[in-house]
This record gives sequence, structure tokens and C-alpha cells, in this order.
Amino acid sequence: MGASDLSTAPQTAAAEWRRHWPLVAAATSGMSLAALSTSAFGVMVVPIEEDFGWSRADISTGPLIVSVMTILFGTVLGALVDKVGPRLIALGNVTLICAATAMLSQIGPQLWQWWAVWVVIGLCSAILPTLCVMPTTRAFNKGRGLAMAIVLSGSGISSFVVPNLGNWLVSQYGWQQSYLWLALIWYAVVFTLMLLFLRLPAEEGAASRDKQHAPEKQAAGVPGLTAREAFTSAAFYKLASAAVIANFVGIAMIMNLIPILRWNSLSPATAAQVASLVGIFTIVGRLIGGGFIDWVDARFIAAGTSAMLFMLPAMLLLFPGSVAAAIVGIVTVGLMGGAQSPCIAYLASRHLGQRAYATVYATIMAAMGMGVGLGPLFANLVYDMTQSYTPVFWTALPMFAIGAFLFLSLGPYPDFSKHESAA
Repeated sequence: MGASDLSTAPQTAAAEWRRHWPLVAAATSGMSLAALSTSAFGVMVVPIEEDFGWSRADISTGPLIVSVMTILFGTVLGALVDKVGPRLIALGNVTLICAATAMLSQIGPQLWQWWAVWVVIGLCSAILPTLCVMPTTRAFNKGRGLAMAIVLSGSGISSFVVPNLGNWLVSQYGWQQSYLWLALIWYAVVFTLMLLFLRLPAEEGAASRDKQHAPEKQAAGVPGLTAREAFTSAAFYKLASAAVIANFVGIAMIMNLIPILRWNSLSPATAAQVASLVGIFTIVGRLIGGGFIDWVDARFIAAGTSAMLFMLPAMLLLFPGSVAAAIVGIVTVGLMGGAQSPCIAYLASRHLGQRAYATVYATIMAAMGMGVGLGPLFANLVYDMTQSYTPVFWTALPMFAIGAFLFLSLGPYPDFSKHESAA
């Protein structure tokens, strides 16, 4: 951070919040939109299967396409955000992703139509989380952990609201019109908030400043590694690998919670109600974890949460068909998974810095995208072959342990201020 920025930046967490809470509100709404299609996925699987006769593996190719697009374009789009700033890209992204979600209401039984719409959703999803997180890391220092936790809780809002809202919409209007209504609701809220409040801190009052505050020049004044330095560091590969491994089967189970619970003989309404718990407890976990991140080394929190994710498959394996056991597992995975997400974003900002944060974080998200896409596909391929999710549960247990070990191996935070002073 340059000297002029240091002199004007808030020096306490409370001051940061007084100045930047509208930015947090806008970014949180954006994260809820980023999770909209995946949160609605579990509600839509069975009615789409019944209407079109597609297998669950066929339907799961939608989220897989999101992963492919994230892998292919995440880093490039992240570099673009570092260069031109997040605001204009975010407004166009929100419009496009909501239009694509609405277009799901118009597809027919040809599988290629499903794929075509998910290509657009995937392209937008490749960069939307970065558009929400990157301005938050610039605006907050003392209170960064909690701020990032609240922003990332946007996905928990979708996980809590969408299953029940989507299930009600499906029962009233069918799955196709449900997609249309969800797109309209989220567009009205998210676009308005981002239009009003999504700006980098240096863009506030930009009309009275000169051209030295262009986003690409601002980046040169913040501490951290360049993109090239980050991509050759061990910390980047440890963090990306831990995120992928810890999330691969976890995301597979979370995205298929409703089908899994219905497989365990719960009614559609009960399954939706129980699955929606993951959303509210994800929010709680993120807020608690984010608060601790500002006081405790985030790698310890990330490792602990990864290890504790075993509770969901363990409960489902030990007590099949038990609603109480399913609730215990879902509450635990919500709390632990909720706390882990801000840890990943925070660890990237501390171990790799903010100079090329959008590029680096988008690349980590691209790596995680492999888990988001391949995980549900793997789970549903297993189900199609065995009519059981049990092998998925057994696969999850060792993967969570490996993820915990990788988080621990990151070591303490580096001091970029010394590097900047030497430069």
C-alpha cells in the first residue's frame, strides 16, 4: 500500500466497517447470486429427471460445465479484474448470469440446450466470487477476516433460502418457471446493490482524483507477490490443492443433499427443509470462523474444519435413514464448511498478498471448480451404477484428512512489508 493510501485508510476495524459496510452488503449479495444455480440444483434434479428422462449424471453435467469454464477462463478473467477494476465487469456479469438462469426456463428435452445455458452460467461464475472478494480485501485490513466471512456468507444465504423457496416454486409453477422467478428476484436485489456500492476504496470520490488512481496503478502500490511470483510459490500450490481435495466430495454431497436424503426415504418437503439447514449453519460458521481469523492463524482453523467435515458421511454411514443423524451431520458440515471458505480467501491474501489478488484467487477458484464440477458428477455416476451413495461417503473420509494436512503445511504468514521496503 502506498504512503498516500496509508495516511487515509481507516486504522481500526470499527473505522473500516463504518466506511465500507455498504461495499460488504453489495459483495455479499453478489456471492449469493454466485451460489444461486448450485443451491437450486438439488431441488431441480428430480423434476428434470422426471420431465426429460435424463439420468442424474446427465443433469450433473451442468455444474461440470461451470467447473470447465472456471478452469479455462478464471485466471484470465482475474487478470482482467486486476487491470480494469471490478465494478463494470460485475454489473455486466450480474446481468448475464441472471439472464442465463432465466433461460433455463425455456430449454427443451435436447441435452445440448442444457449445456449451452450452463456455458454462460459457468463463464459468469468463473469470476463472480473474485469480483466480490477482491474489493473487500482492499477495503479491510484490521477487520478483514470478519468482512470476508460476511461476504462469503452470501452463498450460505442462497443455500438456506433457495431449497425451500425453490421447492415451493416448483410445487406451484413447475421447475422451469421456478428458474425464471429465481433469476428475477436475485437480479433486482444484486444489480441495485452493486450499482450503488461496489467500488474499490480508491474509487470513492474518484471524480476529484487524477489518473494515478487507475486500478492497474493502484495494484503496484499494494504489498504482495506478482502473479508470476505467486504461481511459482509453494504456498499457492499447497493452498489450491488443499482447497480442491477438501471440497471435492464435500461439494458433491452438499449439492446432492436433497437427492441423498430422498434416497434415505425422506419426503421431498422434509428433505428440502433438512437440507436448507446447511445454509443457515454455513452462515453461522463463516461468521464465527471469520471472527477467529482476525485473532488466530487461519491455517489452523482451515485444517480443523477440513478434518471435521467427516461428520456428514460418518453420520449417514452409521445411522442410515435417521433424520436426527442427518441433521447432526448437516449442521456440522455447514459450520465447518462455512468457516473454511473465508480461511481459503484470507490465506491467499496473507500468503500471496494483494498485488495480483484477483488473478491468484480466481486461479484458486478455478482449481476448486474442478471439485465443484467433478464432485457432483462423480457422486451421481456412482449412484447411477450402484443406486447408492455409500461409496461416496467412504471416499470422503481420507480426502478430508489430506486437505487438513496441506493447510497445516502452509506455515506462518510471510511479511511482505520487508519485501516491499527492499524493492
